[in-house]
Amino acid sequence: MVAKIDVHTHAIPDFFLEILHSVSQDVSGVPKVKWSMDGTIKMMAKLNIGTSILSLSAPGPEIVPDMGDARPLAKQFNEWAAMASKHDSSRLGFFAAVPGLYDTEGCLAEISNALDNLHADGVCLFTSYGGKYLGDSAFEPIWKKLNDKEAVVFIHPTIAKGYHPPDLLLQPPAFDFAHETGRTAAHLIMTGMKRRYPKCKIILSHAGGTLPILSERLAQLESNLFLSTLSPDSPKTPEAIMEDAKSFYFDLALAGTANVLDTLLKWAPAEHIIYGSDYPYATVEAEYNTRKLEEFNLLAKDREMYYAGNALKLFPRLNM
Repeated sequence: MVAKIDVHTHAIPDFFLEILHSVSQDVSGVPKVKWSMDGTIKMMAKLNIGTSILSLSAPGPEIVPDMGDARPLAKQFNEWAAMASKHDSSRLGFFAAVPGLYDTEGCLAEISNALDNLHADGVCLFTSYGGKYLGDSAFEPIWKKLNDKEAVVFIHPTIAKGYHPPDLLLQPPAFDFAHETGRTAAHLIMTGMKRRYPKCKIILSHAGGTLPILSERLAQLESNLFLSTLSPDSPKTPEAIMEDAKSFYFDLALAGTANVLDTLLKWAPAEHIIYGSDYPYATVEAEYNTRKLEEFNLLAKDREMYYAGNALKLFPRLNM
């Protein structure tokens, strides 16, 4: 069986772990877990992963309250990840971290540094920043830069500003993260941002969250009932909205079960589905979802595409 390329695996270097331990889970949105590079390599062997693209999980460098501190934190992670990848470039890569997107100057500088100097495989963004979703006009310069670079953009969910779980029994990663992914994807579509910058190859986490399920509803209501509210840049027809929805890439992190795959594989272009594990936040869950994916009835050519073929087109350096 072909070795997998994992586009959704996280790294928690010691300097970032110290910060995580200094804040509550309400701030970070994710539980505190143990991580090591050795653990990553062992999990890769267990799940038959040939290459892992490392990234910071939510909330990334924005975890520090001062914008001036987020810039050096993003740079520190990128330099650390670049060094790790350089030592084992066939097995490791990384998505660059950036400061909060409201820091336009800092983001533009770190995107250039990471892609041009550190040779990052792409850039990691989160679903919202300061209450603004990714289609917001304030983020236009960043999308323009990413488009000019023809960058791979990995979008990971985070908790929205001001959100509090209704109960501790319902933690955001278990349920709300899927909604946040669907919401920011819908916002990118309806603001026209997705269509304006088509050279960005955008990966949505967790099979696109709620987007595959709700895209038809979005397309019908926005192009009819709410047509008068759309901007000049918005797609105006159901067909245009659906075209944009299906232009994303979709990783299979925590999405290897039949109830998800039955929907996603019938809806999304086969060339846009790629593997993800969500390690180390998912351990037994990553093993379970990968096992279910491996048991799922697929044509051999499709399985090879999902495991590695499609990712190789996004990351041509791995073909070398």
